[in-house]
Amino acid sequence: MTSSISHHALTPADAETMEQLRAIFAGNPKLTLEPASRSAFDGIMSQAPAPDGVSFEQGAVGGVPGWWARPDAATADSVILYLHGGGYVIGSAAAYRNFVGHLARRAGVVAFIADYALAPERPFPGAVDDVRALLDGLAATGFRRIAVAGDSAGGGLALASVRAGAAQAHRIVGIVALSPWIDMLLSGETMVTRAEADPLLSRESLAGAAEAYLVQTGRDDDRLPTLDADYPTMPQVLIHTGDAEVLLSDTLEFAARAELAGLDHEVHVWDGMTHVFPSSFAMLQAGAEALENIGAFLAERLSPPAGKRVLVLGATGGTGRAIVRRLKDLGHVPVALVRSPEKATGLDAIIVQGDARDPAALDKAMAGVDAVISALGTPISPFRKVTLLSTATEAVIAAMTRHGVDRLVAITGIGAGNSRGHAGFLFNWIIMPLLLRKVYADKDRQEAVIRKSGFDWVIVRPSVLNDKPGRGAVQALIDPTRFNGGTIARSDVADFVVDQIESDAFVGKTPLLTW
Repeated sequence: MTSSISHHALTPADAETMEQLRAIFAGNPKLTLEPASRSAFDGIMSQAPAPDGVSFEQGAVGGVPGWWARPDAATADSVILYLHGGGYVIGSAAAYRNFVGHLARRAGVVAFIADYALAPERPFPGAVDDVRALLDGLAATGFRRIAVAGDSAGGGLALASVRAGAAQAHRIVGIVALSPWIDMLLSGETMVTRAEADPLLSRESLAGAAEAYLVQTGRDDDRLPTLDADYPTMPQVLIHTGDAEVLLSDTLEFAARAELAGLDHEVHVWDGMTHVFPSSFAMLQAGAEALENIGAFLAERLSPPAGKRVLVLGATGGTGRAIVRRLKDLGHVPVALVRSPEKATGLDAIIVQGDARDPAALDKAMAGVDAVISALGTPISPFRKVTLLSTATEAVIAAMTRHGVDRLVAITGIGAGNSRGHAGFLFNWIIMPLLLRKVYADKDRQEAVIRKSGFDWVIVRPSVLNDKPGRGAVQALIDPTRFNGGTIARSDVADFVVDQIESDAFVGKTPLLTW
């Protein structure tokens, strides 16, 4: 896990360039975040040189207008959603085209630069509503991997989209924030300590923008950027910021809290650099280096895996571990949702902590997934009703629907449903009724939920499993310590189940598969 702050020294060449830029800044008043500044701000941002091999076209996503940046030979199914800066008051997609085009070219994917709602014409929650519509629209268009990037207010808006639930509903695989404005209370110490060093922004200008954007809305609204974010629900975050800007504290405090929460994040602080310096990549070595780093981050997050990304539920069990090993052997990328990381020791998979019945945990684990394998188990109970399998499966199917995943392979276990007749008299009529009848009743409900899902599903019903199939069915069944043993090896089941990820041979078959 990446969780460090990298500090970058000011180079002599950049020191000279910044001295010249500061001389220019000194002759002009600081930027005002009000509609009258829109033309001047767009003029500055549009000075970025146009990228080679990238075409631009106007368009709309989810009803929100903007510009597409389309590199030649872009990776399919992946997209960058870019949210421009400007304090929620100024800025435009057209002005950011060239800058974002360079990001898109380096990442090798298309980008959509959004003209989201600006104040005072459309104050809060206009921008938030537009981002939700944008993410809905990108998902509906068929994009399976989405990275959200933004600068200044757009960077804060990108982070807020996760807190507001967008990450749980869409395939956001990464967030990039440049000099993000996260603390709407403007309480960071660098609002004071960097006031003289920052030639662009001030606490006063940001306070005016906040007032125009929020109007009567309190700054503790859950949909706003905040340092009290729900970090465990976030995908990987990359931040670049300058050391000479009033918003520096926002990044440093975010990094400190992300570290404590265990969020995979990467923060770069550049000495001598001012607000959103990567946009000056043509003039500053620091800007060019930051741009390359951002492009590499986006390319890594948005590139399709060599194999399929497969969520495995019940991965810490014997069969689940065999499934994970088989996925790895075939070049797939297993993701394991586990309640206890300690139980996942030695499991060669991407580990996501959480419960299979928790929508937030499922959404985090489901990001970018191509298929789901369920090897869920449940404790035996002859006394109380068992519901874990069916309720978890309902939650899994709801999450798959949100993320556009349509392949589900489920092991519904030892002797379930129509396969009960394959285990022999002792198992079916004595052991199972006494110990497993409530489990099997829930397995029946689980299968009914799957059949109604409308997905491409395969239900696998191995009669009984055993790591040592050579013992023989009768010997395994009469041995109380091996009552769930039998003649089917877990590795054989794992091989068959994993094969169903890419095969349609048994999709939706009835009667369902048994051994």
